Amino acid sequence: MTRTLLEKCEFLISCEDKTLLQLAASMAGLSLSAFIRKAAISAAKDTIDKNNHYLLSGQDPRELFFVIDNGFIPNKRLEEAMRQAGKIEKNGASNSY
Repeated sequence: MTRTLLEKCEFLISCEDKTLLQLAASMAGLSLSAFIRKAAISAAKDTIDKNNHYLLSGQDPRELFFVIDNGFIPNKRLEEAMRQAGKIEKNGASNSY
């Protein structure tokens, strides 16, 4: 049987919040610690999932596929930024301005 190493995590909450969490934990048949851990892990996974997806709307899909099919054409400002980045990379930051 593999044992999982547990780490302690401490945080402060108001008395009202603790009472609410204790009531919910009791109703779920869990200890306060298990209830908070389960809820926090679920919320963390949801947040990570939401931030790992990109939603395209309106013209976005057409523009994306256009760039994929035809390549990206930088505008003048981006071309200048790329030139500056090249100089910095070649000569070092102090010599690029």
